[in-house]
Amino acid sequence: MLQEGVWPEQARMMLPQSMMTEWYWSGSLYAFARVCQLRLAKYAQAETRIVAEQIHNISAQIFPASWDALMNNGEDDE
Repeated sequence: MLQEGVWPEQARMMLPQSMMTEWYWSGSLYAFARVCQLRLAKYAQAETRIVAEQIHNISAQIFPASWDALMNNGEDDE
């Protein structure tokens, strides 16, 4: 699969040990904003963007003012 251009992260799913994973993740709101800033960039891996989009949507809903300030680096839209 690698010779055909499949990314290693995706080719690994063909191995017998490939299973769904579940985890609990803790961190500060600032840390999650940094993750989203890095992983929502256009060059980020697609699977990583999916997780970052979910973090972004949930955080924006729960902490709208703080999240907006963190994601916009404190800059006003005006």
